[in-house]
Amino acid sequence: MCKIQVLNKPEILRKYFEQIPNPFVLAVEATYNWYYFVDLAQEYAKEVFLANSYELKAFAKRHKKTDKIDAGLIANILQKGFLPVVAIADQYTRQVRELLRYRLRLVIDRSRNISRLKALLDKLGINSNGDFTTDKRLRTITMEKSPCVYTQIVKNYIKIITELTQKLKTIEKDISAVSCSNHHMINLMSIPGIGDFSAALIKSEIIDISRFASFNRLCAYAGLSPRVSASANKTHHGPLNKNRRKNLQWILLENVHHFIKAIPEMQEKYEILKQRKGHNTAKVAMAREMLKIIYHVLKEQRPFYFSNKNQIQSVASPALSGV
Repeated sequence: MCKIQVLNKPEILRKYFEQIPNPFVLAVEATYNWYYFVDLAQEYAKEVFLANSYELKAFAKRHKKTDKIDAGLIANILQKGFLPVVAIADQYTRQVRELLRYRLRLVIDRSRNISRLKALLDKLGINSNGDFTTDKRLRTITMEKSPCVYTQIVKNYIKIITELTQKLKTIEKDISAVSCSNHHMINLMSIPGIGDFSAALIKSEIIDISRFASFNRLCAYAGLSPRVSASANKTHHGPLNKNRRKNLQWILLENVHHFIKAIPEMQEKYEILKQRKGHNTAKVAMAREMLKIIYHVLKEQRPFYFSNKNQIQSVASPALSGV
């Protein structure tokens, strides 16, 4: 096997791919900058695979790890047909993902600045209670008797928080436009607890529901399946698997309370599980129930329906039901 070092630049990669006899198959590890590399490789290669970095660890030598060794490992496993891969998202899905991740980062940045502002106000003995995401609360902060240095810092914090809030309002309009223009996301929004942002995030993380032959596979992908260790007649269920779609798991666990409250049957089931297994286990179990509905809604391409007093009703609004 020939190992050649090639600079990761588009013009150099093009010249290198043009020299390789066709047809050829290529695999690359899923790193943060795989977008342009995969798009470029697909122009020349017969098939391109994105290797699962987490599962590759099972094949790697623990005492040796270099880029050269990793490249050789991926090539060897690919040749033998055992390469663990992840799905390559299409261009549209990548754009939606970046839009959603940008919104998440804005929220994180605003929360950090609010925490820092509150910490400074506490040090100065100024009231830091209330919702600092609103202009009304920010305008009530008074720094009349404080030194100029503190006053300037507080003003800067307020300016940053206000700007981030404005950016969030703009980006949320863009996300809403994306969600309302995609029939899969519209169907997802018919499920209690799922709004514009949640629908877009769930759909972009799943990509294509046809990739999952069963609900159990989707459940494992979302990180809602517990680890199972079985030997002889003993079976031990451990914590949730770490090899999962982190954002998908997060949004399901965040929204599950709204889902439970909206459906009496789920509320009853949650209370029973909570008494037997505790809050966290019950929460994960209900998130699985929510994911099961998501699976069928996407698979059958329809809005969500639930039974209420022996009548089948749609949670979707009449305006969206026919989309």
